[in-house]
Amino acid sequence: MTPRTPRASLPPPGPTDPSGTSGTSDPPASRTGAPLRRLMEGLPLQLAAVVAIAAFLLAGGLGLLTVTASGDQRLELNRALLAEQLESAAYTYARVMVVTETQVAIDDPRLPAGLRRETAHRQELFTQLVEGDRGPVLWAVTYVGGHSLSIRSDYRRERAADERFARTVLWLATGSATVVSLAGLLLARPMSARLRRVARTARRIADGHLDARIGPVPGAREITELAASVDKMAATLQDRLRIEQRFAADVTHELRTPAAGLLAAAEILPESHETDLVRGRVEALCELVEDLLEVSRLGAGVDSVTLEPHRLAEPLHRVVLSTGLPCTVVVDDDSTVLTDPRRLARIVANLLANAHRHGAPPVVLGLDRGTITVRDHGPGYPPDLLAEGPRPFRTGTAGRGRGSGLGLTIAEGHARLIRAELAFDGAPGGGARAVLRLPLDAEPPPPPSARRP
Repeated sequence: MTPRTPRASLPPPGPTDPSGTSGTSDPPASRTGAPLRRLMEGLPLQLAAVVAIAAFLLAGGLGLLTVTASGDQRLELNRALLAEQLESAAYTYARVMVVTETQVAIDDPRLPAGLRRETAHRQELFTQLVEGDRGPVLWAVTYVGGHSLSIRSDYRRERAADERFARTVLWLATGSATVVSLAGLLLARPMSARLRRVARTARRIADGHLDARIGPVPGAREITELAASVDKMAATLQDRLRIEQRFAADVTHELRTPAAGLLAAAEILPESHETDLVRGRVEALCELVEDLLEVSRLGAGVDSVTLEPHRLAEPLHRVVLSTGLPCTVVVDDDSTVLTDPRRLARIVANLLANAHRHGAPPVVLGLDRGTITVRDHGPGYPPDLLAEGPRPFRTGTAGRGRGSGLGLTIAEGHARLIRAELAFDGAPGGGARAVLRLPLDAEPPPPPSARRP
């Protein structure tokens, strides 16, 4: 062991991805756009948008039909009035060859050429709306005795009335769509709140809080059934976990007595190479049984701790000496922290043992303002451990050696008890790094972490 103090601070451990590289914070624009993106992805706004689009399409379609029908009806009415006037004038002109109606013109030069050609030498009466240079004009024309009789009616006022009606219908459609979308938004908010409640509880259950429950959820039957199903699932998982934990604890406890007997019997065997092998295996078995008992206690959550203010430089040196493992201790800032020295020693010892067993020298133990880092220069942690955390009897890749996989699990359990945060990542330049963040004496300890099943 080579203590050295002080030295330039180690790079602060930041968020990491599964590859072990340090993460960087999101840019301000990303953080600013996140709430808006979550709002746009929310169920109430999406439902309101769908309702608004449907309402606008429906109101717009009905409005278009209404405007079209109203315009056609107005045009047909004007056609009928002009036709009636022209028929009366044509009847009088056919009898006395005199036009008595002031609106009726004989061989009007303004009559469109196309309409003139269509009605020439035919006894039928035609009406046609023609777009002129100065606006729409409605014509009624017929031929009597080789002469054309026509009535010309300015249709600009009627066209303006149609356009005003269309604008009114458009505003009504927009207003109705807005009102309906707001109503849909108000109706969707309670449903969205209930779904978010279900999602929050489901996330807590996934994080290990198997005692979390949604409870009664009023509203739609589907949401009520979903909440009841999630609660039932959580209760079932919790019961099965308790049964498995109890079974594991009972089996481990029953193994403790015969293992102790084997250890005592091995001590009285005559000295030989075979005896040393037997004693080594029996000691490993006893150590495994003790580790299993410790994992069972930590998983059951029956232990309690009292956090007290301590400085860590001297305790860490003692832990390194007690393990007998070569390690470089680097103390940058020995701030006072709130912790339990016995459990902290167990965590650090397990991290050092893991670094030597599965990593490669040199192993460096760092301390900086309540943050303890243990780094080796081996192949690094396996991807599944970085993604999911340590699990019993899972040792990862063959590159990190053999073991029971209980050391890091026990360290993580003790870290939760002392309100510390234990994270695993890849060290810059290669190797594995474990980071233990302890609450400083000046700040309150964080709430207990979720208990892993």
